[in-house]
Amino acid sequence: MVRIVTCVTCFGIVAVMVDAANATAPGAVVRRARMVMGTLVEIEASTSNPSLLDEAFAALSGIEAAFSFFLPTSLLARINRARVGDEIDLLPWQDESLREVVAVERASGGCFNANLGAQLIELGLRPRLFETDDVPSGTAGEALEWLDTGHIRIRRRVCLDLGGFAKGAGVDAALARLGQAGVRHACVNAGGDLAVLGERSVALRAVGAWQRAGASLALCDEALASSVRYAMQGPFHGQAGLAVLGRDGRHLSLKAGGVAVRAPRCAIADALTKVVLVSGDLGHPLLAANSAAAIELE
Repeated sequence: MVRIVTCVTCFGIVAVMVDAANATAPGAVVRRARMVMGTLVEIEASTSNPSLLDEAFAALSGIEAAFSFFLPTSLLARINRARVGDEIDLLPWQDESLREVVAVERASGGCFNANLGAQLIELGLRPRLFETDDVPSGTAGEALEWLDTGHIRIRRRVCLDLGGFAKGAGVDAALARLGQAGVRHACVNAGGDLAVLGERSVALRAVGAWQRAGASLALCDEALASSVRYAMQGPFHGQAGLAVLGRDGRHLSLKAGGVAVRAPRCAIADALTKVVLVSGDLGHPLLAANSAAAIELE
């Protein structure tokens, strides 16, 4: 039996077709779907304990509570409201996530940039939740200073948007909770970000004609993330723009397309989709450095 899950993101539609017949998942299969991080998230697991899926959703919601652009109580909102010189404490896992964001920014030369919230607001792609007039261009790593483990200082104003990285981190957290409970076969699908325990066959839809199936992949204990680039007209101040911004915040091109990246973890897979889209390099060195591979979507 083939189930089709249509994943709608703010940047486009990518349909992921999951072939359950090819998933070697013994035992009872339990499925749940909820709205989390603005996306319909589906979790499927082979388990005799359905409450484990509630725990997986709780793990995902914990990531949202910390890294949501939209929640006024989130850690990300605190950082975006902070003034120069303010100091903020981080939980260990929050510290680890932000350090990874900065590491990918630096290693990619800014192809991945978490400090694009102000530009996204100006394009009309984010609500104006923060004052951004005095937010300079640059990366998150240039704005955040680590005074100690779990303790940062704002060197200059910033407007972070972790976007797909945060969603990928949520997928990773949900899948990790299932794995810690002994689940060996599971899938967490969060609108373009997907990760599996065990084996799973996945087909990506083509971007230009999403009714047509694209590449088919066999995943095993790994993640898959996709990002779409396409021309936008109309509600964005009358401009033609792109969902993915380059190093300097300029639009890349008007050509439709996208990329999918498979990697051991979903957060890094999503970050690498931006690296590949902005650099235009399907063989970017960061892919091999993270045991990842890119697939072009047309």
